[in-house]
Amino acid sequence: MRPPLLSEDAIRSAVRELTASGERVTGVAVRQLLAARFGARGGVARIYRIVRESQRLPRPAATPRTAGRSSDESREAAIARADLAEERERVHQQRWARETDALRTRLAKAEQDAREAELARQRVAELGRALASAQARIATLEQALEQRSP
Repeated sequence: MRPPLLSEDAIRSAVRELTASGERVTGVAVRQLLAARFGARGGVARIYRIVRESQRLPRPAATPRTAGRSSDESREAAIARADLAEERERVHQQRWARETDALRTRLAKAEQDAREAELARQRVAELGRALASAQARIATLEQALEQRSP
């Protein structure tokens, strides 16, 4: 096993930086920051362990001046997330509306095809009966013709 390319201090520093910037601290975000800064993302298990540890630590209270700015930024971030969620929901609803419409169209076509198939079966049965009747009549006429001819 090779030694890790990144020290735990570098990882913890990246976690602190993300926390200070107000971004959501996730393993993916930490690994992206590390890749951009050091060219290595670090081990997944180690990154997530350090992120979990940092989330358990108590955070220092923000100063009132920073808290107001932070709450405005977090409010704007929440609004942006809500807008994104609404857009995703709209796209999701449109997709399933298209899917539902396509299925309804296919069902209507299948029902029409079934009706047409039943009519065709009935017509084939009628023609079969007419053919049987015609064959019986031909047989009768041929017998009558044979009886007449000496």
